[in-house]
Amino acid sequence: MLEIQDSPVELLVLDGGSTDGTVEIIRRYQQRIAFWRSFTDGGPEFAISEGIERATGEVICLLPADDWLEPRALDHVAREFAADPELDVLSCGVRVVHFDRDDNPVVDAEFLDSGILEFNIHNIVRQVLSGGRFIRRRVYRQLGGYNPDYSMSNDLELFIRVILARPKTKVLSMLAYTYWRHPASRTLGRSPDMDMEMMRGSIRVAADHLAHSPLRPDERRELRGFHGRCCGRLAWMLMVRGKLAETVSVLRQAVAENHLWPIQVIYWSFRYAVGSKP
Repeated sequence: MLEIQDSPVELLVLDGGSTDGTVEIIRRYQQRIAFWRSFTDGGPEFAISEGIERATGEVICLLPADDWLEPRALDHVAREFAADPELDVLSCGVRVVHFDRDDNPVVDAEFLDSGILEFNIHNIVRQVLSGGRFIRRRVYRQLGGYNPDYSMSNDLELFIRVILARPKTKVLSMLAYTYWRHPASRTLGRSPDMDMEMMRGSIRVAADHLAHSPLRPDERRELRGFHGRCCGRLAWMLMVRGKLAETVSVLRQAVAENHLWPIQVIYWSFRYAVGSKP
């Protein structure tokens, strides 16, 4: 264990075989690291699952490459969990930044409002914000970790499982976590190929939970709408790239899940045109 400000922190570093000097930096600080390794591991999903299995602390905090926690954020998180042994999930404020040509951080988006941070299906299908969610280890032990079968949407799928377990949650409307957006970012780099992969994963997540999970009526509506929006976006991206066979397959999935989907597409398009999100 090591100390970061006032809070005891067990730091585990799971590196996927980096060749950019990462290992040298890890070795420089290894006396403060509880465990580290570096080898090709199949991707972030596998590294996360391994880290969760190895962790011995009460609360799990995931920190992907390039992102950072704000100063003293973990102190506030630790106090919230210490004050309430029944608390399962704490949602904190996050932001997305990029750096300009002079290496000054520029804020692209900020999520601090408690209504946006509440841990429910309505919010996570719009912004997963996995970096700002702190979850007790017992929740992972009960429900299992990330499922790599869902690829880039594995965090969304896990969060739906956690929500459906009806945990005790709380919002701490203070900035705790920063995402760094840059061209090489896996989820924030705005790569069309990555976007399409996320849409494929999200469609599968929504379809699987709609088919098999005990959803409340409002949750079912949210997931059905999310499924339809992802299908619409993916179908458009595929069509403009000439991938007609997959486009037709995606459209069939959308209509099979919701026969009113074509009408909803017109409605969503109108909302988008007037500047309102569906």
